[in-house]
Amino acid sequence: MIELEVQVLSDRREGLLVELGRVVVANGFTLVRQRLSQDSRGTWLTMIVRGPTDRQLAMEEALATHSRVLSFEAGLAEGRPAMAAMAQAASAPGPAPLAPPAPLTQSAGPDVHQVESTLPQLARDYPKIYPWLRNLEHAVAADAREASLHLAGRRTGAWVYKREYAMGARLTLVDAIKRIAVPAMRELASVDWRDGQLLIQNSPLCSPGSQSGCRFFSGYIEGVLGGSVEPQTVFVRNLFCRSHGAASCILEISH
Repeated sequence: MIELEVQVLSDRREGLLVELGRVVVANGFTLVRQRLSQDSRGTWLTMIVRGPTDRQLAMEEALATHSRVLSFEAGLAEGRPAMAAMAQAASAPGPAPLAPPAPLTQSAGPDVHQVESTLPQLARDYPKIYPWLRNLEHAVAADAREASLHLAGRRTGAWVYKREYAMGARLTLVDAIKRIAVPAMRELASVDWRDGQLLIQNSPLCSPGSQSGCRFFSGYIEGVLGGSVEPQTVFVRNLFCRSHGAASCILEISH
């Protein structure tokens, strides 16, 4: 079981909790508590949800791509500021003040519409996808760029897993990296697996002095490994990037 904090932004308050609550329940999660608030951007819904680890990716994708959701972020509930704010509000007398919850990250959420519009082209031309990813980068707002690349990566990785690897047995993380993630990544770039780290050489999305594209690869690996390992929650962290002066991009993969 895993407990997550989910934060979404919508343009309308009416029925938001009911609609997204149905998505949460349909994916095997329970709604522990929630908070609705409003600001100039729209309605914020913060939910603490608990459910099976192997359904996390499916639930996050369903919420992120929901027609009511303009911005989406999710993370482990432990220590999240919005969670603490809700707990304080629950114990205080009277209604909670109408203020937006603290953001989970400094950047905006993904541009779900643009990502969804790009996915058919990625699937059609895979693995020759870099022109479409460049188009995606230019089509979204600057503060949504990294989150949009990450979501596109996760959706693409999940599609590749279902197409090429879904019939295999559950694997340990190391075996899944060697047998699934590395071969899948080699369809997109020159990579090597060394001492627990994935090296991407001459990344097509990361050039010296340019913006990093490693968030796409992080999402891609999370998506392609999500259904293959026990437990199914996979985290990918960018350690070094060619865009920032490193010789190669280096990713760390963990549970």
